[in-house]
Amino acid sequence: MRFAIYMRKSIYSDKSDSVDNQQRMCRDYVEFNFKNCIKSFEIYSDEGFTGGNMNRPGLKRLLEDIKDRIIDAIVVYQLDRLSRNVRDFSNIYTLLEENNIMFISVKENIDTTTPIGRAMMYVTMVFAQVERENISARVADNLLCLAKKGLWVGGNPPYGYKRERIEINGKIHVSIAIDPEAAKYDEWIFDTFLENNYSLQRMETAFKKQNIRTVNGAFFSTSQLHKILTMPYCVETTTEVYDYFSNLGCRMDPGSPREIWDGTHGVMVYGRSTEKTHKHKLQPPDKWLVCIGYHKPFISAKKWLAVQEQFRQNNFDKTMKYDIPLLKGVLRCAKCGCLMAVSRKKTKYSVISHYYCTKRMRQGMNVCDARWTKCDIIDDKVLEVFQEIEADPQIIQKYVSNTHTIDYKKKIKDLEKKIIQLRTKIERLVESIAEIENSAAAKYIVKQIEKEDLNLAATRREIEETKIEAKRQQTKEDSSEKAVTEIAHFMHNLNELSSSEKNKIIHEVIKECTWDGKTVFLML
Repeated sequence: MRFAIYMRKSIYSDKSDSVDNQQRMCRDYVEFNFKNCIKSFEIYSDEGFTGGNMNRPGLKRLLEDIKDRIIDAIVVYQLDRLSRNVRDFSNIYTLLEENNIMFISVKENIDTTTPIGRAMMYVTMVFAQVERENISARVADNLLCLAKKGLWVGGNPPYGYKRERIEINGKIHVSIAIDPEAAKYDEWIFDTFLENNYSLQRMETAFKKQNIRTVNGAFFSTSQLHKILTMPYCVETTTEVYDYFSNLGCRMDPGSPREIWDGTHGVMVYGRSTEKTHKHKLQPPDKWLVCIGYHKPFISAKKWLAVQEQFRQNNFDKTMKYDIPLLKGVLRCAKCGCLMAVSRKKTKYSVISHYYCTKRMRQGMNVCDARWTKCDIIDDKVLEVFQEIEADPQIIQKYVSNTHTIDYKKKIKDLEKKIIQLRTKIERLVESIAEIENSAAAKYIVKQIEKEDLNLAATRREIEETKIEAKRQQTKEDSSEKAVTEIAHFMHNLNELSSSEKNKIIHEVIKECTWDGKTVFLML
């Protein structure tokens, strides 16, 4: 049997068993109870993930291997290592049952082959979920309490600050303290933004031309500049700043009423950032809790509010004034892999559109030397491919990955014949051993039977794997047929479709599209 060992270490506690200990205990259990059945071990591990989160790389890989049936049994040290959510665990266990995969939990030692055992398993999961939710609620309440005291609740400190350990009532806490050099640099960025009436894009371009870089030596991006210029922690807690956040719709801490916002401290905002999976995205303002911080500010309220007002004035209507190029949002630079953007140049009689590499634009030719190219040139090359496919649908195979087809029906038929031959051979060996039971040759025949039995099991697994591959090939063929239909519809209605409709279809049909300066590479 092929055993999969799954381990998980929670982010909430350092007291749970390490992934190494979990693996050792799972291996010991399997080697003791399935000594003669072990073919291989596959190891899947997620360290630093809560049991309520299904977005775990190790778990994702495990679920894919379950669907592909490349394992026969899953072993976990404890049920809640797999999941602490009843619904998620139920979905995983259903997947195991559908694929006839054995499930083993070492600590609980529950027999899932009986109704009582399955019931006990789900009861255990319910308590695991309750425990996770209680732990999560306690952690959230503790962080909220620290934020209301103006303390730093974790993560990297904001620009211009560094972490600082402080003692309050005999307890050690973490706050943030001004980093003089970084704060001075950040204040200069604020001043530069206001003095030049920059937009973020213009500021990024100007900094690049002047070789102005971050403290790490890289060029500034618009997202980095936006993060610095909008961070709330550095501003004075004045009544004007209080009104700004209040009007924004934020939750204002009742323990920090407006009348005590006297400008002597910095602002503390809790709940502003989203999860790690969306590191550049912020929560809506109504999710923020705003209060007075323990730390000191280094940006005046007047200056900070002026920057926020400039952002408001810089907002513009993003409705497209011109037609959307065919490959906008699809075309990538073959040299660096960066998504290519669109630039337009207005002449006396027309508007000329170009695709350009954003990485070259931001970081210079030493990073990527891809040239600007007229949109019409690349778009027409793609249309030529579509015309070929419309005329001869078989041509699409040139643009589909792994186009080599295998006759899986014949392969399965040959494997089934092999199984019949192996069974016949084993039956004959069994008959022969009955005739010479007490002979010295009997042990050699037994070894031959065991060998052929292993071949039989391997052939059965090969049939199952071949059926899976056949399904995958059929899915690709169905996808290709759908693409041919959509391309034919696209070309037939080319003149009637709007530019946005054409671009939408391109997004659906093309999986990958790159340009190296001479050739368009397509994958459908």
